[in-house]
Amino acid sequence: MKKDAAIGLGYLFFVAFLIMSCAGTEITQTPVDHAYKGGPVSNILVIAITGNEHNRRTYEKKFVARLKSVGVDAFASEEAIPMPPDLQLKKETIVNAVKQYENDAVIITQLIGKEKEDVYTRGGAARLGFFSYTRDPGISSTNTIVRLETNLYDAKTGKLIWSGKSKTMSKDSTDRIMNEVIKAVIDDWQKNKIIGPKRS
Repeated sequence: MKKDAAIGLGYLFFVAFLIMSCAGTEITQTPVDHAYKGGPVSNILVIAITGNEHNRRTYEKKFVARLKSVGVDAFASEEAIPMPPDLQLKKETIVNAVKQYENDAVIITQLIGKEKEDVYTRGGAARLGFFSYTRDPGISSTNTIVRLETNLYDAKTGKLIWSGKSKTMSKDSTDRIMNEVIKAVIDDWQKNKIIGPKRS
């Protein structure tokens, strides 16, 4: 969070989610700061940047609920940060929200790519009778792949703790896709001991 422009981080994936096709989510990058000494973060401000308030609210609240289910405090930014028309959040706006909720980390997600992939399923020979066959031509289809980048920052220093790129393909509903992405990110955080309950 060194510059206001970096805080903006572009547009989220929510509109893309409404028309996409997928079959699971995978994280293609793990923690970028293996030397981070701050300990597991336990109170996270979740920020989703989009002009669609319903999708923003849904995504943030799902992420918050998932974090709380694993013992990590979290707050949805929509309760403290109005989304400006240009989607460019000011650094001081985020800092004020962090102070309000006493967060030790901030998560921001952005769309980094969307592409279509043609898929062909090979057919085969179907037997109709003695010495009589017909050829199944196979099936062609198109999958939409959405690539997201989720960054986790130290709230005090603004230093990047973790950056994960997710690749998602599905024919499921928007809610199902959001759940898959959130689960994949949090599973990776737990695996790498990035998050944990607040120490007493």
